[in-house]
Amino acid sequence: MPSRPKTAQETRDAFLAFFREKGHEIVPSAPIVPQDDPTLLFINAGMNPFKDVFLGTGTRPYVRVADTQKCLRVSGKHNDLDEVGLDTYHHTFFEMLGNWSFGDYFKREAIAWAWELLVDRWGLDADRLYVTVHEGDEALGLGPDSEAADLWSEETSIDPAHILYQSSKDNFWMMGETGPCGPCSEIHVDLRDDHERAITPGQQLVNKDDPRVMEIWNLVFIQFDATKDGEQTVLAPLADKHIDTGMGFERICAVLQGKASNYDTDLFTPILAAIAETAGLKAYDDYDEADADDKRIRVAMRVVADHVRTLAVAIADGALPGNTGRGYVLRRILRRAVRYGYQALGLREPFMASLLPALVGEMGEAFPELAETQETAARIITAEEEAFLRTLASGIEMFDRTADVVESYRDGGSDEKAYTSKVHVSPRGHVGMEVVPTGPIKAVVAELLKISDSLDGAIDQFVTAAEKGVFSGDIAFLLHDTYGFPSDLTAVMARERGLIVDEARFEELMGEQRDRARAAAGFSMAGEDVDLWDATVDTPAEVTFVGYDRLEVTGARILKTRTVGEGEEARHELVLDTTPFYAESGGQVGDTGRLDVGGEVLRVLDTVKGADGLIVHVVDRLPNDRDAEVTATVGADRRQRIMRHHTATHLLHAALRETLGTHVQQKGSLVAPDRLRFDFSHFEKLTDEERRTVEDRVNALVLQNIPKDEARDVPIDEAKARGAMALFGEKYGERVRVITFGPDISVELCGGTHVESTGEVGLFSITSEGSVASGVRRVEAVAGEAALAWMRGELDELGATRGLFKQLPDGLPLTVEGLQNDVKSLEATIAGLRKAQAAAGLDQILAEAEAVGDVRVATGEIPGADMDTLRDLAETARNRMTATGGGGVAVFGSADAEEGKAYLAASVTDDVIAQGVQAGKLVGALAKTVGGGGGGRPTLATAGGKNPDGLADALGAAADEVRAMLE
Repeated sequence: MPSRPKTAQETRDAFLAFFREKGHEIVPSAPIVPQDDPTLLFINAGMNPFKDVFLGTGTRPYVRVADTQKCLRVSGKHNDLDEVGLDTYHHTFFEMLGNWSFGDYFKREAIAWAWELLVDRWGLDADRLYVTVHEGDEALGLGPDSEAADLWSEETSIDPAHILYQSSKDNFWMMGETGPCGPCSEIHVDLRDDHERAITPGQQLVNKDDPRVMEIWNLVFIQFDATKDGEQTVLAPLADKHIDTGMGFERICAVLQGKASNYDTDLFTPILAAIAETAGLKAYDDYDEADADDKRIRVAMRVVADHVRTLAVAIADGALPGNTGRGYVLRRILRRAVRYGYQALGLREPFMASLLPALVGEMGEAFPELAETQETAARIITAEEEAFLRTLASGIEMFDRTADVVESYRDGGSDEKAYTSKVHVSPRGHVGMEVVPTGPIKAVVAELLKISDSLDGAIDQFVTAAEKGVFSGDIAFLLHDTYGFPSDLTAVMARERGLIVDEARFEELMGEQRDRARAAAGFSMAGEDVDLWDATVDTPAEVTFVGYDRLEVTGARILKTRTVGEGEEARHELVLDTTPFYAESGGQVGDTGRLDVGGEVLRVLDTVKGADGLIVHVVDRLPNDRDAEVTATVGADRRQRIMRHHTATHLLHAALRETLGTHVQQKGSLVAPDRLRFDFSHFEKLTDEERRTVEDRVNALVLQNIPKDEARDVPIDEAKARGAMALFGEKYGERVRVITFGPDISVELCGGTHVESTGEVGLFSITSEGSVASGVRRVEAVAGEAALAWMRGELDELGATRGLFKQLPDGLPLTVEGLQNDVKSLEATIAGLRKAQAAAGLDQILAEAEAVGDVRVATGEIPGADMDTLRDLAETARNRMTATGGGGVAVFGSADAEEGKAYLAASVTDDVIAQGVQAGKLVGALAKTVGGGGGGRPTLATAGGKNPDGLADALGAAADEVRAMLE
């Protein structure tokens, strides 16, 4: 009797057990981050881990295999991101159940077993199943796949009317333009009710994008090798025929559990329940059935549920949110989830980490790495959320105001609708904004565009575009440049509101920004002039490097020399046929030393790799006799110091991974004689405890005196099998060098020089830790003599500090803390006195205000005031003038001659704003007199400059500027 799985885990287990019965090896899912395929950002199909077998470049110890493979489709032609949440069956992360045959069984078995599992074991209604086969393709020289159609009739009980011939678009699979390929046979299920099925036969809806008649399994028959003859694709039969199948796990779970939506299965319901609880929403029994009022909430919940699965799986497999490549994809996914949570679910705090327990509870049995990395994933996700929430609040507020204005014009509106914002701050300090109606639209547009000149022309352009439903490219750029709001997010949000971003204008502004950046850089790079080389003998393809084993060679010959530049800037270079000098690469600096050329001694100032890969010695001068034999000697003491730091770098890498997690990956390094620098992927500042743990672990490994195990000329596959760590994005040859300090501690692909055992590193100390870029941290450290010197310097500084105090009854830290508290208290007192002094003179300043028509213009210099004091004073003046009948403008300034700075703040009452005077424009005009600029809201704005001597002129010009604006 058929036994239908009731849960997702039962479905996984039943699928794998079935194919184990059929003689298949059951293997775990490969990591979602490709290990040996630089063509992929993520694994996006079940066959990816076996691609080398199909290409004939790899083998496996089995010919039949089955698994459930983790997949992610968010880039290239497999990009479902923007569809996720809007329907019930698209996902970024998904599982693919699959079975494969490598030259073993073929179509008959694949077809028979698929039917046996779906119908005989799981009890699916045969009358609801449809299969497709390839109809043939004249361009490929293929006729219909009648073999597959006949096998469906012979091996199964399917209704012949349910066997459908379809085009190459849906039923011919190709790995690429060339390579293994073949026809496929898809299995579709019709989930509609009997009444609908009676009206419209399922045959008419197969591959028509109806979510109720959907594909659940694809059987690919790999039997051809495709090559190109010009534009023509030519197919040749493969010697070995393969089977590659893929069943969408989320879809089959929905079918087996009788759900119309993937999100109603137990894969998602625990996560959705956790989202509802976090957002304070009612618990939904059916996430697919939504009232109109609830639809926005349901979409957001589906987005969040899908995206948190993706993030957790990707992080568990070693990927991190970042600014490039797969890191940027993950950051975009996370920000999409946060935005939906913010806008639709009212979540103003980081929330996604709270969903991880529900996720791990559902998927942790199948993928134990999710439980192992749950804490790390929570920290990474939360750090990203906190960073984005700071951008999101202001960016969304700006976007919504602009989008509302655009919609108003598109829908035939006029100047009646405009917006401002009310700010609210959560208990944890996250800022949110609420949009509320206010004054005329022109003022809003002027504020958004921050335009000082040709305002009417800018408004006309804005309105013309808005009437067509086009979202301003200027605003998109402003969001990106000023608020750090991602441009792709602006485009998505505009599309959700039926608007189109003016991409051409956005790109124009981005181009201008890039041009400005290049001009500001003020440098150019000249290409290397290879013709400057003076070849002494024919240069071989490579030179012999012996620096791993010895620091001196005799009898070397000079291959070529050259001098680049002239005078004091001249750079002298030469190449030897054999050298012990290590050329700068892999982060390790080049060696220095000396060359004895027939008795003439040259100093080697540096050693670098040439453009042709040769080792180039930078010397203080070129020799007189270039045919003489050379004795090349590396500076031993400096090399030893470099080796200590390089080995310490490997130990540091291992300690960071042990302490912080296996997500830590090297992103760059510097190995010098006096220090090391190590950049690595991590999401937050190291705590004092983590820093101490890492430092202690490295020193513990040093004390163990672990011997170096060096293996040269190792096949790359063998090195990876040993667990050697390779840098992502680095290019390695077929044979590599592996440096090991304990097989369970540090195994790395490395071309650098190292000490013979860790004990030679001596002392190790971290000197600093900080951020390099988003998601990338940097540790700087010292080892050996450099570490000892650094620690002595720290102790000397501490001793000198103690000497400044006559007695330390509470110890140095508490004494210094007390002094700091005293300084803060005094600074607060001084700031209060300054504000009080400024406020005391405000009545007199207002009383002496100059009349410009009906408008009072009050100006005053406030000695010693900082920008905050000026801003507060301007706001107070505005409130007082409003309370006494309005009609006022206030401008205050202060000068700091010692720092060479001037500060300005201006405020304008609402009735004067309506007459055309805006604080932002006013203060911007006055700031030119003090050699600076600034701006702000029409009501209140600030500016600064570097010419304090111009402050009196700026304040004196305020009344004339107001008069010009009024006129």
